[in-house]
Amino acid sequence: MGQNDINETLIEGARGGRIDVKNGQLLDIINVDGKQVCDFFAFNRANIRETLSPGHQRSVLRRTFIEPGDTLYSILRNPMFEFVEDTVGRNDFSLPACDPVRYQMDFGIDDHRSCRKNLEEVMGNFDIPYEYLPDPFNFFQPTPVQADGTYGTGTSPAKPGDRIVLRAMMDVIAVGSSCPQDQIALNDFNPSRLKLIVRDG
Repeated sequence: MGQNDINETLIEGARGGRIDVKNGQLLDIINVDGKQVCDFFAFNRANIRETLSPGHQRSVLRRTFIEPGDTLYSILRNPMFEFVEDTVGRNDFSLPACDPVRYQMDFGIDDHRSCRKNLEEVMGNFDIPYEYLPDPFNFFQPTPVQADGTYGTGTSPAKPGDRIVLRAMMDVIAVGSSCPQDQIALNDFNPSRLKLIVRDG
């Protein structure tokens, strides 16, 4: 860890991990190997039912992208994070996390790892019903909207060491999922590592 780092969590490919972040601390979300999407979730430490909300973010911003200086909001419209730095500039907050049914429906695969199951595993001791798990911010994910209104796809452009930096605006539990999608080119067919680092702001 660096001199000012307080804690860190290494997330293996296709797995999830969590870390506590206090109000005012910085959270680095690092693409260790490159070309990896991070499905990102956050929960108010004092009220686990209050979660980071991509739906409310779309309502507040009235646009389909986020950029440094933006505030990220909870389901109660409370500020959860300041979006401080982004070395890639490709993020999605319109699509839900992949889940086991998606792999069954689209690819005919049973029991495939998914971001939704990763979140369930990581937050298991909080007894959150599966159907109440929140939607993610999909960091490092290109989701272009085509001229006909459909969503495009592509491989994450993140390079090794690329990062997003958030400043917590309340005490939170932050969760990252190394998206297990290996059936399309999103993660270059090879889910890889992410790292979460908490440091003083």
